[in-house]
Amino acid sequence: MASSGRLLVAAIDFGTTYSGYAFSFRHEFETDPLKVSASTWTAGSRALVSLKTPTTVLLDKDKNFHSFGYEAEDYYSQLAEDDDHGDWYYFRRFKMMLYGKEGKGGLTRNIPLKDIRDKELPALKVFSEAIKYLKGHLLKALEKRATDVKDTDIEWVLTVPAIWNDPAKQFMREAAEVAGIKSDQLTIALEPEAASLYCKHLPVEKMGGSEQGFTCFSKGSKYLVLDAGGGTVDITVHEVQSDGSLKELDKASGGSWGGTKVDESFRQMLVKIVGNDVMQEFCKESTSDFVDMFREFETKKRTVDQTTKNKVTMKIPIALKELFEEMTKEDLNETIEQTNFSGKLVWSGDKLRIQPETFRQLFSAAIDSTIEHVLNLLAQKSCECTTTIIMVGGFSESPLMQARVKEGFPKMRVIIPPDAGLAVLKGAVIFGHSPRAIKARRAKLTYGIGSNTTFDPKIHPESRKFYNDEDKTYYCRNTFSKHVTKGDLLEIDVAQSDQPYSPMSASQTSIVFPFFVSTDANPKFVDEKNCEKIGKMSVDIPKGGDGRNRSVRVRLIFGGTEIKVEATEERTKKVTEAKLNYLDDN
Repeated sequence: MASSGRLLVAAIDFGTTYSGYAFSFRHEFETDPLKVSASTWTAGSRALVSLKTPTTVLLDKDKNFHSFGYEAEDYYSQLAEDDDHGDWYYFRRFKMMLYGKEGKGGLTRNIPLKDIRDKELPALKVFSEAIKYLKGHLLKALEKRATDVKDTDIEWVLTVPAIWNDPAKQFMREAAEVAGIKSDQLTIALEPEAASLYCKHLPVEKMGGSEQGFTCFSKGSKYLVLDAGGGTVDITVHEVQSDGSLKELDKASGGSWGGTKVDESFRQMLVKIVGNDVMQEFCKESTSDFVDMFREFETKKRTVDQTTKNKVTMKIPIALKELFEEMTKEDLNETIEQTNFSGKLVWSGDKLRIQPETFRQLFSAAIDSTIEHVLNLLAQKSCECTTTIIMVGGFSESPLMQARVKEGFPKMRVIIPPDAGLAVLKGAVIFGHSPRAIKARRAKLTYGIGSNTTFDPKIHPESRKFYNDEDKTYYCRNTFSKHVTKGDLLEIDVAQSDQPYSPMSASQTSIVFPFFVSTDANPKFVDEKNCEKIGKMSVDIPKGGDGRNRSVRVRLIFGGTEIKVEATEERTKKVTEAKLNYLDDN
């Protein structure tokens, strides 16, 4: 039963390449957790039907939302053919701009986002317009089914990669709130965890045979979820607990090795042939052809595997060849002969024929990084006895990706469930109904509070020493008061830390707590190079009592997908709750 008690759970999978939504009613979940409804999308120009639509946003010249997905792609192509697209804003594959924005000057609430022609709009606006569209599309679908579901009856779930940092999660939450989803109706789900829950509910025969299905999710078994999406490869290792819930064995990890990494390798191959200037001009002046070229490549990269022996033939807009020869005054095939691609590909008119091994090499950067990372992860003591790899996500549907993973781990069972590309989306719906199915997670960072501590000459440098007149005591400034250590096991909704803090002055009526994270296990001071301030909260401490001896106990509650903070003023027992604000420039 859903913890919120709401009638329906609706999940939005906001992907790098493709997005979609799915939902199920509470009574459906209680009868059959896998009974999840998903939308279908049609690409008008190709009569292509799919369960996801491209993560593409089109805004008009007045910066008003126009369309999303296939509709946005087709309309923009039409504008480009009529040379009427210059003032419009076209954003595609923009989710990854939130990844890896660490430290000062990283991700902020007002960060700009560039469109395909380098025109800028606030990223928050673009993300929120996308979520707003998907939300509206779902509500219309429910209306057509005459379900009589109100907005307040829905628990929304928004998926994010597990390897994203806390500011990126907050950014997505705020984008959803701008899109009209209320904070108390929104849950953030981690993508590989959602996929894991989906697989856990699949019938044994759909997990690749009776023995595999049974041992994969039996008590005490350990398995690795490899979620290969468009932008990221997101990896978690789970152990099944005695009550059937899941415990994370090592902190979520991965990198930007998703399917778009292959697209980038293809683009770089073309750049090495025609040059960056030609490629940029082609993108700006022949945008429709540019979009079609990558649609074509998307189709081709799903068909090539380890055994492909014939050349891969794909359509390349003739406009690119003509633009190259116009700008450089050189013959394209003569230029190819002078590159490392001589004899490996032939460019004739609007056809590019590529040797199969050359085409496979476009996958190397993404797949090699993934396999190396999984090898290192499985070598960790916490992941010993992991016997199964479950592959989910759109990129996991690539025959080449599947073959390379199986080759890389010959002693492990590699399971690819049906509809691997929808595992995250359907699993997110299941997570919305049963968020406590994930019992414990690992801390990705060390968390603490900046404070002033009684000076100890054995451990504190003299340069940090200062004197407090009120209590005639020497203190050390800017110490890192640790609450959670990187790698700690964090049980859901359990306070892993509970520490007292006192004011520096008897006249103080509040204490401001600055929160910090560190990639180190035992940081001493908050201004060390691996520390970063992530937010602050203020707690009232009424006058009275014993002057400075008015302590406040601070609890950091982890285990969920987002951190909760709770401070209790000990004399009055007043509790202050706060959410850490990661997006201020502090």
